[in-house]
Amino acid sequence: MRRRTITAVCGAAVLAAGLVLPALALGTGAGRAAEQRLAWVKLAKCSVAEHGAVFQARMARVPGTGRMWLRFTMLERTGAEGFKPVRVPGLDRWQRSKRGVGAFSYKQQVLGLSENAVYRARVDFRWYGKDGKVMQRARRRSPLCRQFVPRPNLRAQIVSARSTRVAGVLRYGVRVSNVGQAAASDVAAQLKVDGAVVDTKSVASLAPGAQKLLGIRGPACEQNVEVTADPAGAIVESSELDNSQRLGCQAVPRL
Repeated sequence: MRRRTITAVCGAAVLAAGLVLPALALGTGAGRAAEQRLAWVKLAKCSVAEHGAVFQARMARVPGTGRMWLRFTMLERTGAEGFKPVRVPGLDRWQRSKRGVGAFSYKQQVLGLSENAVYRARVDFRWYGKDGKVMQRARRRSPLCRQFVPRPNLRAQIVSARSTRVAGVLRYGVRVSNVGQAAASDVAAQLKVDGAVVDTKSVASLAPGAQKLLGIRGPACEQNVEVTADPAGAIVESSELDNSQRLGCQAVPRL
């Protein structure tokens, strides 16, 4: 994944009219619909090409409200560990409404999102009374903004070993496949026998879902055989964890 520096573009308050909702709507079974109208955040735009997103948060006034505040936090997920907050300069400031407005809506753009990561905005809301004290709090999370870029994903497998006319030399069958979502060009496949590089062959191109069977001659193995797609790491893939396969000699199918 290419790591980028996330930046917050100057946000803007959006004019919004709104009803005055009950102050105790949050957390009550009968007030779920009112709770959602009281505060929400949506994903207004998600662009892979621009590596950016636009989020809009909105909150409605409750009785006794003097001013409304809201603050964005970016959450990022790059693997299976879940979302984690990511620091974005300028995004940690509380945005404040004008006094007496019925609703406060704020739109925030962020740029520099990393490829093959998932983002969402977490927004904290606060309602302040006319005495300056916090009356009520809420927290919401936006829908997901996925920044996935189509990439190839290369795999190599040893499928057979066949005797040749030369004593002690076998012809190994190697299958190279692309299980990713983008095509790959000049895909190299390298064969090792007992830890020593024997030969490297290349496939001109592999479309998504395509595969190619190669024959590579090498010595009969004594311990193991290993094949690796793109051994130099020249091709950017969606995963680099499944490029190789190593088999013990007895596990290689003989033809």
